[in-house]
Amino acid sequence: MPSEKELQLETLQALSPLDKNGRDVVSEASRKLFMNFVKTEPCVHGVFFKETEEDPEKKHIGRRVFNWPKFATAFVASALIKMKDAYKFHSMLKKDKIEEDLRAMYEGLPWKKIGFQIYTHLYPTVVMDETKQVCLEDYIEDGGHEWAERLMADITSPDWMKKTMRRLIKGHYSDEEYNRDMNVLFVKLHLLDPQSVIPAYQYLLSCRALPAVNLELATRNYLGGPFEWKSVRKEIESAVNCPSLPMNVSRLSLDDLEIYYGVQVDEFIVTECRNHGFWTGERPDNRRTSKFKDRCQLM
Repeated sequence: MPSEKELQLETLQALSPLDKNGRDVVSEASRKLFMNFVKTEPCVHGVFFKETEEDPEKKHIGRRVFNWPKFATAFVASALIKMKDAYKFHSMLKKDKIEEDLRAMYEGLPWKKIGFQIYTHLYPTVVMDETKQVCLEDYIEDGGHEWAERLMADITSPDWMKKTMRRLIKGHYSDEEYNRDMNVLFVKLHLLDPQSVIPAYQYLLSCRALPAVNLELATRNYLGGPFEWKSVRKEIESAVNCPSLPMNVSRLSLDDLEIYYGVQVDEFIVTECRNHGFWTGERPDNRRTSKFKDRCQLM
């Protein structure tokens, strides 16, 4: 509990989502959680990602902000196209349409909204002082609005202004770094007390001696750029290469057998992909003849 931890203003000031290499660990955690949501979407989960378990955090993220089924379908369809499988599943998909729709989702406002929602949900527990084992959530639970007031009092103090100006003048602090750090501050204030963000922003704008600051709280792309399709390659290849024997036929049969590969992938394309206008109307070349002698070698 927060009352059992030593909460200090200096620790709160130092809490940052950026690691020593400048990477935003909350953004990385957000992308990981986002992809879990994609993989557990019903339209793709049973066919491609049945081994993926739903993250409990999913229930805390709004469904209406983002079109999860369409993104999941388009993302998997895009990966199928890039794989160029031997059964011609890729030829069943409209490449230009899929890439255009994916690009529109990556660049659209809902992408930023869902990124902001996931990012701010994870931030309080992910951003932590490892030495003191104190995270932002501890400050939120210990009267967040009071800690926001203390942060405000700090940045409006003469000492803070002198220290910041000194670093800027000596070239130890760039305008870009200043803007970055002020937006880290805005996120903290938003989580501690949302009503404190605008006064803080307006105060910093009024300080003519300081660089102009941009309020990126709700406009930043917290999820970053497109996801790499190769991250799901193994799961999709497994679904594509999954053989289906004819019903009521044993592998021990002496006859030649007609085996169909990726039956569920075919169904995914003619149902889910078709619903979004991604299907070309073509059929796959996924039927293969299995001879008894070949099956013996595999046994």
